[in-house]
Order: sequence, then structure tokens, then C-alpha cells
Amino acid sequence: MKRYQLFLLFTCIPALLFSQSADFVPTGKPFATIFANFHQGITGSAKGEAAFELVRGYIGYEYNLSPEFYAKINVDVGSPNDLSPYSKARRYAYIKNAYLRYMQKNLTIDFGLIDMRQFKLQEAVWERRYLMKTLADEYQLGQSADLGMNINYKFTSWLDADFSVSNGEGYGSIQMDDIFKYSIGPTITLPKNFTSRIFYEFTKKEITETTLTLFTSYDYKKIWNIAGEMVYRKNDKWKENQDIFGWSVYAKYNLTKKSQLFGRYDRVTSNILEGEINPWNLAKDGTALVAGIQFQPVSKIKMALNYHDWYPLAANMEGGGFIYFDVEVKL
Repeated sequence: MKRYQLFLLFTCIPALLFSQSADFVPTGKPFATIFANFHQGITGSAKGEAAFELVRGYIGYEYNLSPEFYAKINVDVGSPNDLSPYSKARRYAYIKNAYLRYMQKNLTIDFGLIDMRQFKLQEAVWERRYLMKTLADEYQLGQSADLGMNINYKFTSWLDADFSVSNGEGYGSIQMDDIFKYSIGPTITLPKNFTSRIFYEFTKKEITETTLTLFTSYDYKKIWNIAGEMVYRKNDKWKENQDIFGWSVYAKYNLTKKSQLFGRYDRVTSNILEGEINPWNLAKDGTALVAGIQFQPVSKIKMALNYHDWYPLAANMEGGGFIYFDVEVKL
């Protein structure tokens, strides 16, 4: 069944190529993005830790084949997400994106190794992926990219919606089974200055794992913004009744065209299973606080001096806080 569905997608896409405009000149360009920081521990378990860190690098190429077709390949270079004391010294490289996009009026279709849409809006509002991921991405409650297809349609000036079918393993893993992940997400820009989004995804095996995301943002004359997000994961990793709930609030205030104050607070918790006295995921439950000032000397460079902490909810675990100097460079 899965091979049949993929065959249909592959056979339909080439037929659309004949809509290319005769006057269009194809163009492309390379791109690169770098995330780096220096951090110094100042409280709790973070005391005494200090290091320069190259967090991530993206290298890729994008190409406009026609007015309707666009292609992109993007390689993600980062550190392994493991507990090894050498993890920050090692590097891995994955192809994060390799997809074809078709655009026609209000319709956009992405096919291949695509960006997932669960928290794209949140990242745009947060504006600081280079120093911390948004809620679902940071606490592994969603995938930033995956093999699959996404359809986005703009119904009106204030409503659009996207629907995705993907493998579900994420861009760092190969397809291990014939189980798909399905998702849908409408975005609404009403009332004035508000932007809100509902996102729901599910993957059905013997047990169905579901994720519900709610987000809203208010922007006042591009001077200040406040946003809130909630994520509820049911049957995490297909374990019955193992649920995770997280919420995040963040705000920013523009001091000048080049400088901005910002702050954010996260809280992530898990439920208590029947017969237990502690939450099933207590070791990873906790709160995070980020606050600082960002300076953008030119359009392609961001830098931020900020405080960043993580405090577990478990009584036997110690949290800690850092002072960070983070930099993002786009080429």
C-alpha cells in the first residue's frame, strides 16, 4: 500500500512540469547558517562549566526551476545528542532537506525530505532558534523535518491550512516500517494583530500516539510581542497512558531597530501512572528560563547576551544556570 501511494505521487509530479513559463530564467544560490556560542555556568550544577561551542551549521543550495517549481537541499552539521562526555567534540552530518516544491496561486506542495509544519510559525515568532529551539522541538515532541509530503492551501486572507503525510522517524533516521504519521494544522490571523494555530498529528500502531499543539501570538505595532504555546503528547512513543504536557510563554520588546529585549519560560511535566507515586518521566520534567538582549548589527548577523537555566522537578536532581553569548550568521 505504501509503495503504491508513493508511486502515484511520483507519477503525478512530472506532469505538472509542463506548466513552466517560457519567459522564466532559472536561478539558484548556495546558503549557509552557523550557530555558535560561549557559555559560563554560574549557578547550581552548571558552576565551573565554560566552553566555546559550535552548535550547528547548515549548508545547502536552493534553485528556482520555474515560476511553479523550487528545489532545495540542506545539510545539517551538529553534535550528537547523547550523554557521552565527548558528544560536543564530535560532529555528524545529515541531509535535513531534499525536496521539490510546487506553487500555484494559493496552493503549495512539498515532496521529499521536507520541513515539517508543527512549529514553523512558533520559530518565526520566537526568532531565536540559534539559542534555543521552540517547545516541541526542544523537548522532542515533534520533528523539524521528515520524509513525506505537505500540502498547504490559503483559503482566505486570514485562514490557511496544511496537511502532511510523513514517515514519522525524522530526518536523522531511515524508514523502519510501513507506518505513516498524519498531521493537519489550520492557521488563523484574526482578530487584528493576533496569529493563532492549532496542530494535530497521530501515528497508529498497536497504540496510537497523538500530539496536540495550540499557539497564539499578539503583536503590537511591531514594537512588542507576546506569545504562548501548549503541547500535549498522548501515549508517548506508543506507551499506553504515558503522556507529556508542556507549555511555553515568550515575549520581546524592540528597543531600537537593531536591539531587542526578550524572555521565555517553559514548563514540561508527565503524568503519574496508576499504582505509581512519581510521574513516569520525572527525570526529564522541569522548567527553563531564558532572558536577555539581542543585537543585530546587520541583517545576516544576530548576537545575544542571555541567561539560560534548566531546573528539574525531581527533588534529587540539581539544576543550574548559565550566561550565554550566542551568535547566528547567515551567508
